[in-house]
Amino acid sequence: MTHSLSLPDDIVLTPYTADDAAAVRALHALAFRHLAAGHHTPAQIAAHEALIAAAEYADDLARSHLILAQHPTAGLVATAGWLEFPERAGTARIRKVFVHPGWARRGLATALVRAAEDAARDAGYPHLYVRANINAVPLYERLGYRRENEGVMPAAGEELPVVYMSRRAD
Repeated sequence: MTHSLSLPDDIVLTPYTADDAAAVRALHALAFRHLAAGHHTPAQIAAHEALIAAAEYADDLARSHLILAQHPTAGLVATAGWLEFPERAGTARIRKVFVHPGWARRGLATALVRAAEDAARDAGYPHLYVRANINAVPLYERLGYRRENEGVMPAAGEELPVVYMSRRAD
């Protein structure tokens, strides 16, 4: 089943291209710095920003089937993507879900996660998995993901708390 996406007026979804890398990196850093601040230490936020600035991040973006939410005057306001999760057959990992702080709480994360889920399902992945940053766990719970276990994501010498979650694609 394809989800009906409810997007704010004037938002257009576009696929990621290499030309979008700088804007995507800037959005990811800004969103994490502002929206995750209550759940992470300043050192963890700085480490995450270092991860985003690293050369390898461009390759990570390119392989993540990113969907961009664009506004005609505000520009890039959100992203989400997916990639194959080879550790589990038939599973896609939802990732790179970031929303501009000025656009938070308008349904963009939900709409983009659903768009990424639909794309992954259409590509043949009936199972979904996410390594959710601790601040994003409520979003994924509302979307039907179940907690599997807790862990950490290494980033530039720091460990960021995460929750591993999964669900079956509709």
